[in-house]
Amino acid sequence: MKDIQIDNYLNRIELSDCNHDIESLIKLQQNHMECIPFENLDVVVGRPIHLDNDHLFEKIVMKYRGGYCFELNLLYASLLKSLGFSIQPVLGRVWLRNPTKTPPRNHLAHLVKLNGATFITDVGFGGLTTRIPLNINDKHQVNDNDGIVRVLPLDTNQYMIQREVKGIWENQYSFENTLISTEDITMSNHYMSTHPNSHFKKDNFIGKFTKTGRIGLFNNQMSIREGIEIVEKKQIKYGSKWINTLKTNFNLTANFSDKELVKIFNNI
Repeated sequence: MKDIQIDNYLNRIELSDCNHDIESLIKLQQNHMECIPFENLDVVVGRPIHLDNDHLFEKIVMKYRGGYCFELNLLYASLLKSLGFSIQPVLGRVWLRNPTKTPPRNHLAHLVKLNGATFITDVGFGGLTTRIPLNINDKHQVNDNDGIVRVLPLDTNQYMIQREVKGIWENQYSFENTLISTEDITMSNHYMSTHPNSHFKKDNFIGKFTKTGRIGLFNNQMSIREGIEIVEKKQIKYGSKWINTLKTNFNLTANFSDKELVKIFNNI
């Protein structure tokens, strides 16, 4: 990533500069999650999801869009590498809502090695995941400002990220500390963005962390959280009010044609 691109990216996430240390990694992840939304609207309208850096940079940094895990975390990884961090991609299985069958490896995150420790860092998860990097070999509970999270070892090189909700540990996603290829990522992205069984094809998912919680928009139903507690729910009428909500609440520019908006507004 060129210096001017790094500067533009850091400006997008409201940072001026970064060092090569855990404190900077924490700020990078937190600010990214608070400034750039998770959203799957290109998948809903049928646009191809390109994963090359130039396209992702133009879409997310310059055009003030968001993306889903493959887009957000690949661009974020490019920034981390440019800042001198050592990274490794991992594919995860999402366990939200306790699926009865083993879910596929369809979530992308990255491991970062710092001072002999390995941290998982992730800016592209649509649920209540941790907003700070976690040491994968430290299973102690950590407060990420929203509540308590931890990394639970499952088996050799296998881990589960969990959040404590009302005294119960809820699974977020599992991952394996093993090498994956660019083709693994390409295949997962292709399935999630094109297959009719992908939940990203069926509904609008938009979410962004705030300083004190998270706001989410599922189709036209908006929820506002303080920490992990929902403090307000409301319906956002599709049309100009919905589009304006993207800008004012999610820092997201809606650059869609009228035909594309019809597809988005069809999800009720």
